[in-house]
Amino acid sequence: MGPLIGIALFFAGSAFVFTLLNVFDEVYAIAWNPFGIFGTTDLSALGGPYWSLIGAFTGLAGEDNVRNLTIVFFIAGFALVAAGCALKPTWNLKGSSDDPKEYLFTHRPKAFFWCLMIPWNIFTAAWNLKKVPVILPVFFIPFMLPFALMMDIILAVGFLIAFAVNSVRIKMAAPKDKERYERDTQYAICPKCKNNFYQPMVKCRCGLVVSYPVPNAHGIKYHTCNNGHKLPSTNEDGGRAALKAVCPRCAGDIVTHEAKPLVISLVGSVGSGKTTMMIAAVESISELAKKNGIVTEVVSDGISLKAQRSRSVAPPTTAGELDSEYFFLRSRDLPEKEVIINDISGVEFHPDRDKILFEEYYNYNDGIILTIDPLEVMALHRSQSPAKGSKNTPIATLESFYHMFTEINGYGPSVKSTVPFAVVLTKMDDPKISSAVNAESTPAEFLKRYSHQMMSDIVESAFKNVRYFKVASFGDNNNAMEPFAWILAENDQDLKNKLFK
Repeated sequence: MGPLIGIALFFAGSAFVFTLLNVFDEVYAIAWNPFGIFGTTDLSALGGPYWSLIGAFTGLAGEDNVRNLTIVFFIAGFALVAAGCALKPTWNLKGSSDDPKEYLFTHRPKAFFWCLMIPWNIFTAAWNLKKVPVILPVFFIPFMLPFALMMDIILAVGFLIAFAVNSVRIKMAAPKDKERYERDTQYAICPKCKNNFYQPMVKCRCGLVVSYPVPNAHGIKYHTCNNGHKLPSTNEDGGRAALKAVCPRCAGDIVTHEAKPLVISLVGSVGSGKTTMMIAAVESISELAKKNGIVTEVVSDGISLKAQRSRSVAPPTTAGELDSEYFFLRSRDLPEKEVIINDISGVEFHPDRDKILFEEYYNYNDGIILTIDPLEVMALHRSQSPAKGSKNTPIATLESFYHMFTEINGYGPSVKSTVPFAVVLTKMDDPKISSAVNAESTPAEFLKRYSHQMMSDIVESAFKNVRYFKVASFGDNNNAMEPFAWILAENDQDLKNKLFK
């Protein structure tokens, strides 16, 4: 709106100059005659009523004094109109404390009213500064009126044009941006509270937390926070994906990169090898991605390079609600993906544990991996001790998970989930374990051979898409990536074609 205000001020200034020329040189310009509304161009006649009143007290009611002082007051009137164009009320585009972002000039609340108020801003400014001084500009209203009305006419026409243009631009940009976001991202997930949401909040570099910038009344290509910092409102150049995100549910700082989230949850008893397998899988995926020209960015510490180097001594997963582990995959021809892994302590699957804290782990899943320690299966089969009734057995863990999963998702006994479910026999890097497992034709046959057929029955009655794996997390036979790759490929065609081809 700056150029429009400049044009309006130019016409008002031209009218002012031609008015003075009309007084001194009797030059008349119809195009710049704002005084036509009074039916005269005689400044003495225009100012006369004021000076007739004042003259009784000042003794300045003579014809020459009236003309000269009227000219002075018209100069003051034009100066007040010009000053109004630069005063704060014109340019106060700030948003509310709930969403501290500036509006477009044409789309802020009461925008048309504030546009017409531009020539009269001196009154608003005086009132905001101190209420008494507003009396002074009131005296100059007749001397401001011709210039202010001329500006208002130009501003009104220009505002309506600008409003229409901006509205069309928003209407064109917003659906395009929404379509791209829903195609490539769909929604975001917080690794802290495990909730999903359409879009996160954004934290500006000044610390203000604002709504996700998209083409709307706050801007088309970028938004501006109340402190004047610009935030990209499209992701055409990747700028918006680099913004600092904030979870709208728990207010935690998170990273989303505007990437499609793919969530995998791990289930298994204590010591079944979940964490070690997860770290080994992320390492293998990173190596495979590098070979295919895909960049891997690991964000969380639990699967970092440091964790990968020391996975042989990975500590047991801490009990309680933990942040999810997550990393990103991206390349020039691969829309960015966020892989989120929920590694839950086996202790939490004990039947007597309260599961309320862990509901969010199973609300949004693209795949579930059940880890089973074959050594434990064989030991329980051979043992005649009460250990078979232990709360930490693979069967007890699966039953606890099954109860939790069906209750959270509201599944009945006859309902089968479509979430891909991987049953993984771990620790195949141990020759004794691998020999015993490989002696059977399939992992399912191994479970049946060692009295754990019930596990296959439960899984296959609850899930439509089940696959069995045998996994080694160390050495040359490391194939920990396989169940993760299967789940990711089942959910995302891009990853299937470009990474796991």
